[in-house]
Amino acid sequence: MSRKNWLIVVLLLIGIGGMAALEGYIKPKANAQAVQYEAEQNDPLTHDIRNSLNFASPYMGNAGNLINLNASLPMRDIERTFQLYPEELTAELRFRSRVGDLKEDMLKQTLVYNSTANFAMIDNLDTLIFKFEDRSFTIRRNEVEAWYGIGTGLASLREAVTWEKEVQARLHDNKYVSEFVENLIQIKTL
Repeated sequence: MSRKNWLIVVLLLIGIGGMAALEGYIKPKANAQAVQYEAEQNDPLTHDIRNSLNFASPYMGNAGNLINLNASLPMRDIERTFQLYPEELTAELRFRSRVGDLKEDMLKQTLVYNSTANFAMIDNLDTLIFKFEDRSFTIRRNEVEAWYGIGTGLASLREAVTWEKEVQARLHDNKYVSEFVENLIQIKTL
């Protein structure tokens, strides 16, 4: 066999080996990491707020922005619609699910996390309603601002490190989460 043919065979073997490594190891590992990352994004304890920071806006009337913000937050896997009430500066997220279908601890953590995120990212949003098929949860900006005790407003939470410290880390404390829900969220059975 000539030198040229040997070179072709060697390059062919390298190509086949590279394709086998790509298809058999690299792609499956990348896919597994993507699945794990997506699961983490649906849990308020592991959610990465940095993607949501892109949707900060001074006005709640930007429906596309509000939709994308909530699509980047936990509970994004639950089908939902939106209703905006611009005169009252209120947004209602209507979930096509029953509260009973969700884990109670996760629901409470997510209500704290998502309501804080909506108020931190949308400057003039005054009231937020999470409406499920069997219950609704109403949260008001002024009460959330008082809860966090941030005199400069909730927009100061728009930095990832601050968010993790002031919001996300506190979700590990069940008492903290329960007190937020009991004191700040008006729950109504439908």
